[in-house]
Amino acid sequence: MIQRFVELGNGYADLYELCELAEHMPDRISHFVSLRTEKNGKRVTSPAIIMNPTKQGDFQPIYISLEGVPDSENAASKRYELFKKSADNKGFEIKSLVVKPSTEFHEKALYFQYLIGIFQMNRLMKIH
Repeated sequence: MIQRFVELGNGYADLYELCELAEHMPDRISHFVSLRTEKNGKRVTSPAIIMNPTKQGDFQPIYISLEGVPDSENAASKRYELFKKSADNKGFEIKSLVVKPSTEFHEKALYFQYLIGIFQMNRLMKIH
């Protein structure tokens, strides 16, 4: 199985895209996830949607807006509220995980492998 991140940007348009993916592919959604961390002295979160694998090709994408949303526990964030509303509308609870920031990794690919390992340990993704 191929498990890969599809990175979106950090703005409103990117979060709208993430929510649109959930709206138009509800049968593919496995989990809504909020990855909380501290980056450059600020608490931020990365909203992500883990999808179920495709039937053909066995590809499992994780759509993510990386470290661009203020942490919902410390500041009111309209972007996080959009993500939460999308999860609620689809009947999902957002799973919140505390992770290391991407800046602690030499390459983004290594960071994404770290996150996949976290997802697997928390049984959000299958080990392939």
